[in-house]
Amino acid sequence: MIDLNGSLGRVDGGIGLSLANPGFRISAQCSHKSEVVGPEETVQRAGEVLELLQKKTDAGNVRIEIEESIPAHIGLGSGTQLSLGIAQAICKLHDMDLSPREMAFLVERGGTSGIGVAAFSHGGFIVDGGHTFSDDGEAEKTSFLPSSASRGVKPAPVIARYDFPDWDVLIAAPDCRHISGAEEVNLFQTLCPLSLSDIQALSHIILMKLLPALVQRDLEHFGKAIDQIQNMAWKKVEVQEQDPVVRQVMAFLRDNGAYGVGLSSWGPAVFCFGEDLSDLEAKAREFLVNTGTAGFCFLTRANNTGAMVIEEQNGVHGSRPEAANLQRAIHR
Repeated sequence: MIDLNGSLGRVDGGIGLSLANPGFRISAQCSHKSEVVGPEETVQRAGEVLELLQKKTDAGNVRIEIEESIPAHIGLGSGTQLSLGIAQAICKLHDMDLSPREMAFLVERGGTSGIGVAAFSHGGFIVDGGHTFSDDGEAEKTSFLPSSASRGVKPAPVIARYDFPDWDVLIAAPDCRHISGAEEVNLFQTLCPLSLSDIQALSHIILMKLLPALVQRDLEHFGKAIDQIQNMAWKKVEVQEQDPVVRQVMAFLRDNGAYGVGLSSWGPAVFCFGEDLSDLEAKAREFLVNTGTAGFCFLTRANNTGAMVIEEQNGVHGSRPEAANLQRAIHR
């Protein structure tokens, strides 16, 4: 998040990266009754999204099967990707031509951060421009709220988007508490607005250090900018509110040569970058076990294409880009 001050008449804004893994693979087909099949942690949310779409559109009964999923409540944006994946499948089944932004508005996602919607649409490294803000009722937002509590707000515009380099991305997620719901709303309402000087300093680093390093494929300075951001503005709040083990994981990765160690959204997932992080992955996995929290870690890379749809005679599949190697795909 970039601006939770609002003095320029805009709030929110953000930077983020789309990952190749983990991802959702969702199969949908018309059916005589609506049902959702998949991992227990995704079925309830998927059912709510399906019901919402059926109320707001002419969509009929659909059978949805969630074949692969992003772990929920670890800071990797699973809610937005699940919601948009289901919406895209239903739109294809019922010949509804809606953009990702239009679908996001229907399923009530993207009201604070626009990163998840843009990641679904076209992947890559994304900067979004937030929402108009005032207390006169004329703006898109009149208060500081997380995405989960910002319904009826259109997704933020993308103001910059870049293909991300072929660097390793290591995700390490200790098994500990996650901040969400009423606790998250309370933090927004009690700690905002943040100081203008903090927002200005963060914006300076993004514009004059992070983005130039990304464009020039300069891993070292990109990483230094990410490290600095963890101690600034809203990201500083998110890091401070974590279980102590999250900060221990961040320190471990920095001490073992990782570039750009950061907290993903509200965590507890931590990320870092490098040319080859296979050895660090093994060390991080052992470190998580030694902390007593377990959890998981894995290597991935950026997704520079966004989601795609595979149409078959008996239904529609939404998947990660690598599925293009398996079947004929229709690309956005």
